Amino acid sequence: MKIKLMKRFLLLGAFLCFGLAKAQTVTGKVTDAVGPLPGANVIVKGTTNGTQTDFDGNYTINGVAGEATLVFSYLGYKTMEIAVNGQSTINASLEEDAAALEEVVVTGYGTQSKRDVTGAVTTVDAEQLLAVPATTFAQQLQGRAAGIGIVNDATPGGEATVRIRGFGTIGNNDPLYIIDGVPSKSQANLNPNDIESLQVLKDASAASIYGSRAANGVIIITTKKGKLGTPTITYNTFYGTQTASEDVKALNSEDLGTYLYLADLYAGKTPGHGQYTFGPNGEVTIPDYVFPSAANEGDPGVDPALYSLTPDNIYAITRSADTNWWNEVTRTAPITSHQVSASGATESARYAFNLGYFSQDAITKFVGYNRV
Repeated sequence: MKIKLMKRFLLLGAFLCFGLAKAQTVTGKVTDAVGPLPGANVIVKGTTNGTQTDFDGNYTINGVAGEATLVFSYLGYKTMEIAVNGQSTINASLEEDAAALEEVVVTGYGTQSKRDVTGAVTTVDAEQLLAVPATTFAQQLQGRAAGIGIVNDATPGGEATVRIRGFGTIGNNDPLYIIDGVPSKSQANLNPNDIESLQVLKDASAASIYGSRAANGVIIITTKKGKLGTPTITYNTFYGTQTASEDVKALNSEDLGTYLYLADLYAGKTPGHGQYTFGPNGEVTIPDYVFPSAANEGDPGVDPALYSLTPDNIYAITRSADTNWWNEVTRTAPITSHQVSASGATESARYAFNLGYFSQDAITKFVGYNRV
């Protein structure tokens, strides 16, 4: 009995030791011939367990089996595989891939070497774009790339006017937009929160890739894709308001009457107006009604029974008023954005799901824009 019990304890201990050895933490550093590689991918081969290196090239990955293999990869470098073999610290030095040096900055209908386009390409960080709440990415691009002129459209849902290196024709000067390899002439059909990278081709070589449509330049956009490592779910939102920079200072009814009186007086005319009556010293009298013209209460022409808007009889009895129409048609307009995204990747597939809602009202009432 004692022997059987001892065997069971030994067997349990072996399983525990095996489990502890199986789930270990591995740390290390990824470098190249120059120094550390921030953002390099480290993944346990055959699994979705992975991470990326920090700014100093360091990484930490948990739950690594002792017999597992780590895969190290970085754009422009050869992929390296290193067996763990129970090690807790594994450093990797990646070598540049000669073929990758000839890769294009972006892909489309053709290919072009990086060294051929470096001097005429402007790359804008997606985080810089999202720092500006706007309807389209073109509005967010303003002031963030040399040689690009942006004129914003203040209307909700309006597209900005984009000019790359000025005007090149008396016709259409809009650039060509390439979104994940698909050409487009519209800005509003893309959610700015879906952008991973944005590049602007400004030289003549862009036409050799995309044809005559690229004569005014090309803005190439790559949307977000899943990254190796733990799946991520994010939620971003913001809320703001918009107001007119200045209010319109309009004349009220009495001020308008005074203006009309003085205009006639200084023009050498006898002051007179169809609506207003003026006293001998310029006193302004505002009638009770503007239609019938200069009518007052008790006049037979303002009898409500006479009111009619039929096609054959238009008789719109209208009271005079002192309405500030600027205040009546403008408002403090809200702007709201909600963005939910989920992304991840394995060695064989990537996935990214994004759901966004954007709402912007104009400062003028009854005008707005919604996008889902």
